[in-house]
Amino acid sequence: MNSPKLTPEAGLEKVNDVLPIRSIHAPFRDWAAWGGHLNSWKATTALANSLPEADHITMHPPGSRLANMIQNRWFEKAYDLPLLLDAMGRIRFSLENMPWAEGSPFARDPLERLMAQCRDKNVGLTFDVCHMGVSGRDVLHAIDKVDDKLLYNVHYSDAVGYTEHLTPGSGALPLDKFLRRLGKRGYDRYITLELEPGAFPDDLDGTVAMLVAIREDMETQLAEGRKQKPCPDNTSKPSNTPNNP
Repeated sequence: MNSPKLTPEAGLEKVNDVLPIRSIHAPFRDWAAWGGHLNSWKATTALANSLPEADHITMHPPGSRLANMIQNRWFEKAYDLPLLLDAMGRIRFSLENMPWAEGSPFARDPLERLMAQCRDKNVGLTFDVCHMGVSGRDVLHAIDKVDDKLLYNVHYSDAVGYTEHLTPGSGALPLDKFLRRLGKRGYDRYITLELEPGAFPDDLDGTVAMLVAIREDMETQLAEGRKQKPCPDNTSKPSNTPNNP
């Protein structure tokens, strides 16, 4: 969602007829255009409610800047975001892990804190692989810490140093091992390719070919993981699992 003009009346049903819109990312900048951070979440939820295939919304947790103070106070007290945002029963929400700087050695682990927040708010987790990588974390160790019941979406891209959202294979993250780890645990929810605009070729044919190659490689790695025995610590499955995208 990058504009308040994206409303249920914006002709998106024509887009949905060509390529069903299943998962939406709530705005994470220029909130004044929406009338505030909270209003942007409500607008995103209203749009998802109107799209018959949509069943998931990813949101960035409110930041720590002074400008977010009002939103932070509301968010801190919110214990059921789907209910408060008037989401239809099929709509699931998840909070995304953001890049984290190394903090005090005595502070709580940011991923543990975020997962506790997800449980408190009755939402899931969107695990962004490159955000975890640029934070200096081991992405394989980190994904093993996330319970199956919390993991709703995976943002998939490569990273090196502090450079994010690179084409898979052009960075330094162990993405093949990461996908096999997901396949091994039986993960069957969303995996969202999230690349910077500069990662795409200038021509349509080149873009399509690149996306086909990435998808085929992702499917191969997930299938390799599924051939392995399930991880014993991640065998619990939710009763209401959305269909594969």
